[in-house]
Amino acid sequence: MVLTFKNFVIKQHMKTNYTKLLMLTLFSMILWSCDKDEDMIILKDGTEATLSASQTNLILKEEDKAKDAVTFSWTKSDFGYDAAVTYSLEFGKKGENFAKPEVIEVGNVMMKTMKVSDLNMVANKIGMKGFEEGEMEVRVKASVGASVASVYSAVTTLAVTPYLAEPEYPVIYLVGAAAENDWNNSKATPFFRDETDPFVYTLTSKLKAGDFKLLGMLGKWGPAWGMDAKINATSATIKFRPKESDPDVPNFTGLIPADGYYTITVSLRNNTLTVEPYGAGAGAPTYNSIGILGEFNGWGNDVMMTNSTFNPHLWYGEVTLPAKADPKALSELKFRVDKDWGTNWGAGADQTLWYGKGTPGSPNLKMQPGTYKVQFNDLTGNYVLVKQK
Repeated sequence: MVLTFKNFVIKQHMKTNYTKLLMLTLFSMILWSCDKDEDMIILKDGTEATLSASQTNLILKEEDKAKDAVTFSWTKSDFGYDAAVTYSLEFGKKGENFAKPEVIEVGNVMMKTMKVSDLNMVANKIGMKGFEEGEMEVRVKASVGASVASVYSAVTTLAVTPYLAEPEYPVIYLVGAAAENDWNNSKATPFFRDETDPFVYTLTSKLKAGDFKLLGMLGKWGPAWGMDAKINATSATIKFRPKESDPDVPNFTGLIPADGYYTITVSLRNNTLTVEPYGAGAGAPTYNSIGILGEFNGWGNDVMMTNSTFNPHLWYGEVTLPAKADPKALSELKFRVDKDWGTNWGAGADQTLWYGKGTPGSPNLKMQPGTYKVQFNDLTGNYVLVKQK
């Protein structure tokens, strides 16, 4: 085939025009796309939600735990497109700037109603004091993904008075002229928790005539409780001393008029103390020994507890319950007299609770692995196993 100069020029011209046409078409499409702003996804910084609370002053009570406490609601955060925004509520103690917030994931809704028990749990977790009004801060966090910065609402502050599901003192102690070791606060006599109400502590024991106080821990004069006002010859209201640096509280006076056996009942819920004579104490049998045994020692070789000549019915010991292959498995144990099954005590109403009131021959206690300080009262069957950290 012979390509003439004229044909060559025509072909080159056509090729150039085709290239220009293609480039023009592509450029037009780009311009058209840029003009259609409504079809573009423009990601921008999110706008803060506006948070509101149905009420901002709450006194929480355990008897109301199933009731609604507060409803939080908030406006939608905008990230520039129809994003799947997820929300969470963050709670903190005022002044801590959400350093360690308690977080509740909410999802893509914009409202959350909390029960009294739920809000109380949050208050306890962030360190608010039970039965005292404090300030709780709340904010909403809005997120669309790890690659986009989350945004937070302004902080809403609530005045909250939480309750304690149980007191912070596993054991309280008796110290004073009425106690076995007088005013020696490192050897004070322990009480036992009531299995029906963890805020009630009882001590059935031989006591001496005289004044006394209550302590929250051995070796310290605070926290402590003393007498606020006498109600009658056998009861009084109590006054709390949170720390040793706080002013002292008066002794309980006139409630133990003579040596003998008494039951002291303390309610930290009602702030009352009562003292009643325990007539069965003087004639109750005493035992040479009481031991702890269970799966941890093959139900033999009892761990012997100790008592004193003054208080022959109060026993103390320590046991270590090893972990089992199944991490959820509990270790069973009991108390018995003189390494014999003739007289033994087991658990109270709840076999897995670390305090209770056993009866002769009752079912085994069932405890988590760990090391426990143990105290037992053979007059009443009360026991406490305090897990050591």
